[in-house]
Amino acid sequence: MVRRGEDLVGHREVTDKYALSIDSYLERYNRAVWEFRENLLDEALEDFDAAVRMVPTAAARFNRGLVLLTMGRWREGFESYEARLELMTPPMCRGVKVKRWHGEEVSGKKLLLVHDAGFGDTIQMLRYVPELLERGADVHLMVPPELVKLASQVAPVTERVVEADFFCPMLSLLHLLDQTPESVPHGPYLHVDRSLVEKWQRKLSDDGKLRVGVAWSVGRNVDGDYPRAIPLGQMVAALPEDANYYSCQSQGGEEAARHGVASYTFEDLADCAAFMKCMDEIVTVDTAAAHVAGATGHPRVTVLLSHWASWRWLDNPFYPDVNLCQQKFPGDWESALAEYRSV
Repeated sequence: MVRRGEDLVGHREVTDKYALSIDSYLERYNRAVWEFRENLLDEALEDFDAAVRMVPTAAARFNRGLVLLTMGRWREGFESYEARLELMTPPMCRGVKVKRWHGEEVSGKKLLLVHDAGFGDTIQMLRYVPELLERGADVHLMVPPELVKLASQVAPVTERVVEADFFCPMLSLLHLLDQTPESVPHGPYLHVDRSLVEKWQRKLSDDGKLRVGVAWSVGRNVDGDYPRAIPLGQMVAALPEDANYYSCQSQGGEEAARHGVASYTFEDLADCAAFMKCMDEIVTVDTAAAHVAGATGHPRVTVLLSHWASWRWLDNPFYPDVNLCQQKFPGDWESALAEYRSV
């Protein structure tokens, strides 16, 4: 979430003592946003550093963290990334009257991990539950209903706040567990419900054609987010011919029908994971479907990335077996699709 500086003038951290610096701050901050979007990382970092020195808003510190993460400087980046929680308290973290975990000893302690971003982010973070269990933590999860069945594979799930010694927003695990690209746990860490797979196998066409699952848009557009959606018609035109195409997302059913893509209603993300297991191939943009496929170890997955893309896919430390195809220029999906066709 990269926002222009004009949106931040009324931010609670900007006090009278900084008033004379506002114009200079906005100039450096807005230039840094533009540079970041253009992947001019050294220049963006220099300008975000200057903006933070002038007026240390949470927005400037958070976006500085995103630049550092994109540069591969994870330890510094995750420290600044924590400023996201000052910008906005995640809905599921509101009202949690439990001490925030800051890395204290957790052996014998109950630790409540709380969903704090998108479905894909939480799926990505579930890989760290085994490490916390090895440290002796009694881990419990608080996640949206769509994630309950999938997440309950790794720890007990609650739909409301429970008594605990500590709570932790999910994405803060990256900072508190001191993650680097080299330390990320690899390998599938979620399994697919066999009975759900059998259900979908009975429903899907068995005409011998290749089954290709696709996800082309995001469930909710956020101002300042990475541009991730691709026109479905453009995606379908690049897919293998003489195949059956299936939607792996919950939204866009009418659009799917217009382009010959079959769509279904999923009970939750565990149901979607089973559906995806029935696909011979998955082609998706950076959305929850990519994380479901990666976490469950689907053998043939391609993620299409925009020219300005999230740090988490750069060098792909989280899902190394997933094929990444990135735009060469902003908006240039054809270059990413050409790379996909060449594999």
